[in-house]
Amino acid sequence: MKYLFLIFVLYINTKLTNHIKILFIFLFIITLFFPSCKRETISPVDVGYDYYPSNVGHWVTYEVDSTYYDDFTHTVKAYKFKVTEKIESSFLDNQNRKTERLERYRQWADSTSWFLKDVWISNLTSSSAEKVEENIRYLKLVFPIKKGISWNGNSFNSFNPTDYKYENIFKPYTVNGISYDSTITVIQEIDSNLIYVKYMVEVYAKRVGLIYKKYKDIEKYPDPTIDSTISGVDVTYKVISFGN
Repeated sequence: MKYLFLIFVLYINTKLTNHIKILFIFLFIITLFFPSCKRETISPVDVGYDYYPSNVGHWVTYEVDSTYYDDFTHTVKAYKFKVTEKIESSFLDNQNRKTERLERYRQWADSTSWFLKDVWISNLTSSSAEKVEENIRYLKLVFPIKKGISWNGNSFNSFNPTDYKYENIFKPYTVNGISYDSTITVIQEIDSNLIYVKYMVEVYAKRVGLIYKKYKDIEKYPDPTIDSTISGVDVTYKVISFGN
């Protein structure tokens, strides 16, 4: 409207020729029917960094159920415990990348005491999330998070290539009776036959990080009539609390 006012003032206060007055009238009409354009505001693209928090002080506590099948002693050992993973500090690695120091504390089911079990590290970059577990680096996530994307989770280690992929992106997921509005599922490996089962899946929630993990790698008797496991491990992580 300020342009309309300016044109009007010029018109009535200026001694103009008829041709110029006609031009002003024409501009006045054009301005009425074609308002000035506004620049569009472009919202930043959410590539998914919130699914992998990296701020110092962030922590998550899990309840863990683990079963180990020993083919040498023919025994089965089951353990229940809690794990708290906390981002204790950050530093620059040898590639000058921001790196998080992850302190992992454990509490046995029959104890009230916590003890420092492991120190891992993690890197959140513009294109990926990497995590070093027991001195082995895994490529956990890639950005932007999109359906149908797959990548080699073992890109940074000497293990055989394993294709990770996203499923159920930005979907709700419930763990221990608590529903998380927006989560992503990473299928690391799902394979089975008569003699083995491999089921490795992780679920991440927005602003929380990992909320569920299933790692099952077992070998079975080849005889399908015998329902027994020879060797391997079956571990499940479920979030119970988190904070910053």
